[in-house]
Amino acid sequence: MNVASHPAGVVVFVTAANRSRLSRDAKAGRAMRLAAGVYALAATLPAEAVAKHHRLAVIAHFWPGAVLSGRTALAGTAPVGGWMYVSHPNPARLTPVSLPGFRVAVEVGPGPLPGDMLMPSGLALSGRARKLVENVHPQGRPANRRAGTAAVEDAIDELARTGGTGAVTAVLAELEVVASSFDHRLVEAVRARLVAVLGTKTINVSSARLKARLGGIPFDDHRVEMLAGLIQFLQTRSPEPRPVLGSPGRWTWLPFFEAYFSNFIEGTEFGVDEARRIALEGEVPEGRPADAHDVAATYRLASDPADRCRRATSEDDLLDVLRSQHGTLMAARPDKRPGQFKELQNYAGGYQFVAPELVEGTLRRGFAAMAVLVDAFARAVAMMALITECHPFDDGNGRLARLMANAELTAAGEMRIVVPTVYRNNYLISLSGFSNRSGIGESLTSVLAFAQRWVAAIDWATFEGAKAQLEACNAFVDPGVGDATGQRLRLPPGP
Repeated sequence: MNVASHPAGVVVFVTAANRSRLSRDAKAGRAMRLAAGVYALAATLPAEAVAKHHRLAVIAHFWPGAVLSGRTALAGTAPVGGWMYVSHPNPARLTPVSLPGFRVAVEVGPGPLPGDMLMPSGLALSGRARKLVENVHPQGRPANRRAGTAAVEDAIDELARTGGTGAVTAVLAELEVVASSFDHRLVEAVRARLVAVLGTKTINVSSARLKARLGGIPFDDHRVEMLAGLIQFLQTRSPEPRPVLGSPGRWTWLPFFEAYFSNFIEGTEFGVDEARRIALEGEVPEGRPADAHDVAATYRLASDPADRCRRATSEDDLLDVLRSQHGTLMAARPDKRPGQFKELQNYAGGYQFVAPELVEGTLRRGFAAMAVLVDAFARAVAMMALITECHPFDDGNGRLARLMANAELTAAGEMRIVVPTVYRNNYLISLSGFSNRSGIGESLTSVLAFAQRWVAAIDWATFEGAKAQLEACNAFVDPGVGDATGQRLRLPPGP
């Protein structure tokens, strides 16, 4: 692509030969002034976007061979908080350069060192060990170009999470190479934390993430942050309790249809009459004993008076309940390691769930964060999101998430949530939206609220009566067919 055709245009620096022309072009609107002596030609983007696009070329103009360092190196190469920071051993200019949207500050410091990454325009980016030293602070707190010790500890936790002890050991070796170029107190602060991760030193740290790792229970900070956003949203939502009303007989067949639909969503498909015989009469179809067990076990957990309302009361209890319920759910599938947390990373459509070593810590942190929620429906939504994001087991996570969410509702005497076949895409899209941060859970909350409202409107007293109502509501329609033909989940007509 021709550089001149880029919407950010081309950057031009003032010389004696072009000074007058650039000044005239700027006044005429043919050039965009980015800083003293710096212009962009043929740019069509807003000034801040143009300056961000050309930032490396501008830095190299004022400080040739500079190193992107400090906060900038820790966060990447984009401005953070309106600033970029660079180091240069002999800067010709010491005052910051102001550009639209951010400023660039220089500090006298080492030029490129072993481990630094080469960047365009002849610049470099601080390497893994160097950027840790540049951001740690003698008193621990952030200070202008330094992100602070807690941020460095978070970076070390991320290093250990993504690269394991091998990556930590490698950074320790890199630290030894660059150590002589920095204050020994800062170098020792970083070394102590890296060594602590390897288990050969005990140290007090301020980062919650690194503290949890050193304590043997690391967690996924990103997922905990996501859940915190959801919880904050749920706290702003007015509770709409849906208590279980009417005689107990009205709800006789709800556990069966809950189990039937929960398994159908996961691909364990039986005709509803066959599923009835499996769940209630113990029939085992030839060639499908494990599938039959999945349906029967889900029904047992959804119908048992104790299991259906078995909600966790503490972090330890959450782990125990999850293992126990999963053990029952997956008992017929020993290859899925019933009742044992996953040891291998799992995915859905390329989306990566919480890493195996972070599952326990994330579940604990997430459950603790839920303590502020009193409304049963809000707790059900949060529990659904927590278990889905963690995906703590090799298989059965969706069914388990729905059972655990419903336990929160049943324990409070409120209506359970069932996701019928035709509503599957709505449900999965709302979960995907939460996972991909397209909102903070509004869609998930809305989808689950409608599913609960729908359950409350059905008369589950008899099998044939409930089945007829479900058919009239399009509940059994394949979601793909439903989307193509406009058949949506409908509420049954009122009395």
